[in-house]
Amino acid sequence: MGPCAHLHSRAPDAKSADRNRGALYYAAGPLLCPECGAKNLPTAAECVVCAVALETHDGDDPLIGRTIASKYLIDGIIGEGSMGCVYAAGQVGLDKEVALKILHAHVAADPKVTRRFHREARTTSRLTHPNTVQILDFGADEDGTLYLAMELLDGPNLLELMNEESPLSPRRIGHLLGGVLLALEEAHDHGIVHRDLKPENVMVVADHQGREHVKVCDFGIAKLVEHEGSAITVTGFVCGTPEYMAPEQARGESLDGRADLYALGCVLYRMLTGSPPFRAGSALGTITKHLTDDPEPPRRRAPDQRIPYALESVCLTALAKDRNARFPDAASMRLALASAVDELGELADDPLGTLTEDPTAALPPRGRRSRALIWAAPLLAVAGVLAIGALLFGPSAGEEREVVVRDDASADAGDRVASASDASSDAGSSDGGTDSGSTDAAADAGRLRRDARTRTPSVEMDPGAPEVSPYERGRQRFLNNDLRGAIAAFESAARQEPRNPQIQKELGRAYMRAGDSDRGRAAYRRYLQLAPSAPDRALIERMLQ
Repeated sequence: MGPCAHLHSRAPDAKSADRNRGALYYAAGPLLCPECGAKNLPTAAECVVCAVALETHDGDDPLIGRTIASKYLIDGIIGEGSMGCVYAAGQVGLDKEVALKILHAHVAADPKVTRRFHREARTTSRLTHPNTVQILDFGADEDGTLYLAMELLDGPNLLELMNEESPLSPRRIGHLLGGVLLALEEAHDHGIVHRDLKPENVMVVADHQGREHVKVCDFGIAKLVEHEGSAITVTGFVCGTPEYMAPEQARGESLDGRADLYALGCVLYRMLTGSPPFRAGSALGTITKHLTDDPEPPRRRAPDQRIPYALESVCLTALAKDRNARFPDAASMRLALASAVDELGELADDPLGTLTEDPTAALPPRGRRSRALIWAAPLLAVAGVLAIGALLFGPSAGEEREVVVRDDASADAGDRVASASDASSDAGSSDGGTDSGSTDAAADAGRLRRDARTRTPSVEMDPGAPEVSPYERGRQRFLNNDLRGAIAAFESAARQEPRNPQIQKELGRAYMRAGDSDRGRAAYRRYLQLAPSAPDRALIERMLQ
């Protein structure tokens, strides 16, 4: 167990057995209340929840009651993992409680581990973000015992919270994981990759105003015992947890921050569906699935959860096998997640499974193809009828000026048809007849007209029909998940109406969904400039932080 030591947590239920298989989680001493199940400080005489008297059972742990480095008096054990034990301790002379991690003797015996411990502990101690567990001190006792002192947290971890309170609302999911991503931003900027991000390493505590606040634990700790360029440590431990391990980590490749984003995608998947994306009967089987299988879309895995399409899109982007297809950094994923929640409006406050509509819904690719095929035949038939009618009853080549059926791609060709026809008409009227130049122009016009008619598509069925605005075209393409088309349409609309804040907001959403966080931020900033009293200003400002 890492430094995600916590006390006075909610009582575990049957789901709590689904914990990290790589760590033995237990409470010793006066930690677990026999009456209500609440977890208390090891030195507590009575439960802080129900006031039942607690008994001390510290067992035979030789470190209980010992002072480490003449600074930390160990009161009781909180948890144990493959790397070491976490104790509740008091800092001598300051009357301050801390969580003290002591590395197992067989781990600390390796000289490489000792050197790496000091180097990485020094680096991670510089992480000061409020969403990161603070490392207060580190070092070695006189007998070589390696210790790490951290702030002592009071609250459940994210896995316990999910087990007890799911389904969560999209807004709460966005708030919790947004805090994790803020912590990752700082760590990645320092060159620190977590390597073992999972719900058990995310603590949920209350801030000084009683608001829910996350703390990410174990930064750099997994890396401490990792052999260079390998997922196998020098002591033989597998570094990482199979359910949340990125494919490149399983292959033993060098890692960057995108491995953490993959792990967080697994966490998001679990928050949405209630289960991790991959699970097998063994750790090796689970890792193999990460390497070879595509994740089942969350909406298909858990249809009763009524998962918003936008949240599913964020999750699947983070879970891309190819790291280059994921979000480029934690900030991009955080902004995409916030944008997905923002798209839901007030519905974001409703728990998953209760949403009656999904404003972010889009047709799946297969549905869009089917719809296109349904409309293609009638459109081609109409185009054929119009073409035959033009040949039988239409005006002469010199008077013909318009193409009835065309799409955006053939618009230029249609314009050239009109220009060529005008030229031939002018030539005929001035010379009183048709010379070779006008004949060539008419022939060119006919060829362009035929080319335009052969590229029949889906819009502009009738010149008299009302024209769809670029903004509305962008909205339709966004809902159809045609992000490139939506961005082009919104950009066109922004050029026509540069002072329209709603266009800038939609443009920001489209860029964020497409993973272009820089342009997305810029569009959102323009939106706030144009709409200083926007009702969602506070939310968007938090996204831009």
